[in-house]
Amino acid sequence: MGLYFLTLLLIITSFICIFNFNFSKANTVKVRVTETLEHNKRYCVAYYYWRDSMNITKDSKRITLVLHATSGYINYLAKQIEIWEGPISVAMFVPRPYKTECIFNKHQICSQYNRTNIWHFQLLEYFKNIFDTTKISLHFFFYKGKFDKCPHVILKGIKKPSGDLIVKYAHALSIIKSLPKYFYHYPINAARNIARIGKRTRLFLSGDIENYSSLNYESKVSKLAEKEILNNNKTNVVLVHRRFEILSRASVPKLKSELYELYKEKKAFVFHWFFFKKGHEISGLNDWFKTKEDFNDTSISFLMFSKRASWEPQFVGDDRVPFHDERFGYRLCSNSHLQIIMCFQNFSFAIMNDVFTVHKGIKRNFKYNELSQLISLKKNFNHLKKEFNENITTYYPHMSERCKQLN
Repeated sequence: MGLYFLTLLLIITSFICIFNFNFSKANTVKVRVTETLEHNKRYCVAYYYWRDSMNITKDSKRITLVLHATSGYINYLAKQIEIWEGPISVAMFVPRPYKTECIFNKHQICSQYNRTNIWHFQLLEYFKNIFDTTKISLHFFFYKGKFDKCPHVILKGIKKPSGDLIVKYAHALSIIKSLPKYFYHYPINAARNIARIGKRTRLFLSGDIENYSSLNYESKVSKLAEKEILNNNKTNVVLVHRRFEILSRASVPKLKSELYELYKEKKAFVFHWFFFKKGHEISGLNDWFKTKEDFNDTSISFLMFSKRASWEPQFVGDDRVPFHDERFGYRLCSNSHLQIIMCFQNFSFAIMNDVFTVHKGIKRNFKYNELSQLISLKKNFNHLKKEFNENITTYYPHMSERCKQLN
């Protein structure tokens, strides 16, 4: 926790310099110099590239939606703005800039993006001028690579938006999607942790940018979370929602009653039902559907402890929830390991009534690139699994009989 608060202090005291220069009569180009901070020795992070303007106090009961993505997925963020009521903290993974001369003497190490990679930031500029980003804090990060220390980033060549922004936004997005891939293994848990560090509330939901929450999720759950989490110093508890996926052609349901109709018509299924069923199945689904829907509040359906190592619950929690272990790669226990740690730390999981999230599209198999990445990551997995299990049982030996180890 000491490292967490130190990082927050560094973020608060860090600064961003913004300067505007006219390089030609036709275009006004923005130059922005942004400080980056080291994260876990491997990454450099520019916290609060965008900072939300919500009135959030230290005692706020709001829930921050913690998200992560690459810039090619930014369209999903537009949908989250529409659906999520509270603040959003998103970590954006971008290419690593190249080393360059600093424009201010007080900066020791500086970097810059070339004309190709600056498109990632041009896209963000268009996005910010099209959509309401007042509730978004956005942080970008990249691999530290050969930098001795994390550099200041000189963002030069971002044109001020003008004209038909929708057309320009779509053009920028198409360019980014056509660019060569700048990573092999997406650093999913670093992204999750960075977005979480950048939140400004105690309560958070670490979610997926392609998963949409049910109607009034944040306002309903925040009332329950205040009682069960913020005002509860005796036990560790998180509030778990059920997750679903729907056919691509189906409309995204906002209410449980709408979801139930899709479920009966076999247009909606438990999340990853055909891909990784044991990761998301929660008992009592029929009873959950048949419980009368409350449109103003949510409640706890039942309380459970972790019973299987493969479970990947999504939940609302506070700062007592441990951070993700960044050694676990994408699709390789990157989420399930967290609930194992939480079990050993004596967390209980409260399954909520009515609220849920939905992913559009049914996943049935690995994509080719996912499979190749998974094979690559598995080379060191047995060693990591052994080390993880030894550490967790050493730290919490009294929980070994109740909690499952990573398998």
